[in-house]
Amino acid sequence: MLPIKILLFSADDSITSSITTCLQQTGYKVIHSLTGVGAMDLIHVEKPFLIILDMELPGYNSLAIIRSLRSEEFSDSTPVILIGSNMREEDVLIGLEVGADLCLLETFHPQLFVARVRSLLRRTESLKIR
Repeated sequence: MLPIKILLFSADDSITSSITTCLQQTGYKVIHSLTGVGAMDLIHVEKPFLIILDMELPGYNSLAIIRSLRSEEFSDSTPVILIGSNMREEDVLIGLEVGADLCLLETFHPQLFVARVRSLLRRTESLKIR
């Protein structure tokens, strides 16, 4: 069985390293992009099971990527986690409003993060079965 593919869009080396390490140790395949430029093309090519977006992506607006995803039939149910070190309450509200499934500050416990990823993937899979 092929590993579950997760796309990570972030230019922050420390968060990229942390997320990639904890997800790969759990058996997920992580594909990383430093910017949001070409994000939709990469999403169409890779067809990930989950997308993780940094709120402060260089070269693109993360919220615009989420809006685009939610407007496309093939990817409207792909779970999206929005992360950011400087997110305020209003950023979280806007992120959830445009379609993010989860909004997190970049500081997190790796095991808790993996548990949240598993939960989102489980929920998404059960929706596809119906």
